Amino acid sequence: MAATADTDERLTIDDLARRVQLPVRTIREYHTMRLLPPPERRGRLGVYDGRHIQRLQLIARLQRRGYSLAGIRDLLGAWESGTDLTTLLGVDESQAALDETPLRLTRAELLQRLPALDPAALSRARQIGFVRSYGEDHFVVRSPALLGLVADWVRFGVPLDQALDVIEVLAGDLDRLARQLADLIVERIWEPISATSRAADLPDLLRRGRPLVLQGAATTLADHLGAALEEHADTTADGGRLRAALDDIRVGVVTDSAGTIHRRGDVR
Repeated sequence: MAATADTDERLTIDDLARRVQLPVRTIREYHTMRLLPPPERRGRLGVYDGRHIQRLQLIARLQRRGYSLAGIRDLLGAWESGTDLTTLLGVDESQAALDETPLRLTRAELLQRLPALDPAALSRARQIGFVRSYGEDHFVVRSPALLGLVADWVRFGVPLDQALDVIEVLAGDLDRLARQLADLIVERIWEPISATSRAADLPDLLRRGRPLVLQGAATTLADHLGAALEEHADTTADGGRLRAALDDIRVGVVTDSAGTIHRRGDVR
């Protein structure tokens, strides 16, 4: 597909479907999932333009790189809220879109985002790798997303030490998983192939694998978290509201190899 599109074009949904070679049903489902902006209304007719073509091309490109529709929705939401688009568009092919750019903050800026971070808590945060010292009065946060998550938890009443407990467990579990992955890659792929004629393909294999590992880990964790919260909804106060909130953020569709989207209830 072309990287750009004429934004002056005016297309019906059937025209758009033919242009991007997708079923009309898929485009309608993208609307339902908030992946595609609504068309301009002209009476009862929805009119699409080049911006919709570009969005559909971007979705297709990210799918080819292994991203789920849920992950694409989150990426597009981050883009629309002001996140840098460079990695999302794949300008730097070596950088995975889910791999955040580390954030450098002064001590004052860090405390503004997380006021509960007193000296003792800051020392522990550095110990578990949540933040790292950078010069005399600066810190680097490897995952701005985790900083935002912890700040939200604390703002809603979670003690900071308990939030840091979770981050420490997460880091430890991911470290063990990373070592298992590294052992498998080196012992079963890198060493057997490095002395063969296919050795030149190994860097590309790692490059392709990086976003796939990140997306797969994120999707798996999200699914397990959703299932765990579902269990709590059966016993917690106002569990019906919790279940409704989970239903609202759940990806209720699947896609087949042709790119057609089906609601999960329609799959047999």
